[in-house]
Amino acid sequence: MKIKYISLFFLAASLFVGCTDDDLDGLEPASKSVATTSVRSLDLVEGQSAMIPFTINKAINKVSQFKVLVLSGNAEQDMDFTAGNPMDADTGVPGQGFEITVPAYATSFEIPVETIRDLDQTEGTETVTLQISAAGVRTIITPDSYYEVVLTIRDFEYCLWTLDVLDAYGDSWQGAHVVITQDGVSELYPKSDWDDDAETYEIPVGVGADFDFSYESGTTGTTSPNQPGAPGYEEENSYILTSPNGTVYSDGPVPTVGSIVSGINSCN
Repeated sequence: MKIKYISLFFLAASLFVGCTDDDLDGLEPASKSVATTSVRSLDLVEGQSAMIPFTINKAINKVSQFKVLVLSGNAEQDMDFTAGNPMDADTGVPGQGFEITVPAYATSFEIPVETIRDLDQTEGTETVTLQISAAGVRTIITPDSYYEVVLTIRDFEYCLWTLDVLDAYGDSWQGAHVVITQDGVSELYPKSDWDDDAETYEIPVGVGADFDFSYESGTTGTTSPNQPGAPGYEEENSYILTSPNGTVYSDGPVPTVGSIVSGINSCN
């Protein structure tokens, strides 16, 4: 009799361990791992991004998936925003929404929300309600059937600066750049090599943005006595930077390395 009771004890113990470690699909919701978030809304300007953080109350040894669908609103996925990887056939209808894969043993995950800057200042504010729920075999679930997160996307308000990059030899700059940094985000110009003596760029800088234009030297060139030159052949390089109010900043050949102009962009 003792052997029978001991056997039953070990059988019950093994079933308990299997449930907590494996969390197989088909168990009652009370025994599932649960993912929660406190985020119910996001307010972003076009071009900004944010994360929706989730906490998992119990790590499991299986990969899990979540899907993000558009419940309502006038913002369009892929045109105005993205929220994870494109949906595939294993998770839902391909192309309709996004999906997130959570690795095994994770105790948290994030859904990345990125808004797309289109430079159209006539759209006005757009909104979309995102529906976030467990997908696939539902090894991890949400407390309710799904979460709703309201995403508000406001127009990027800007004015244009004009940058002319000039190359006396007509074969582009070799490694040098004009860098525009606004609100901590940097872009490099020229964007690529070109086969001409000049390239012109219209650069949108946000209204009220903390900005800086600077010149960065190239890293290759001729510097020997028989072939004098600046690093990156910068004896060929010049630029003309024009602000929205018509103020001109120019330098070259061999432009000075460092800040060209900085401040808070007022567009006046």
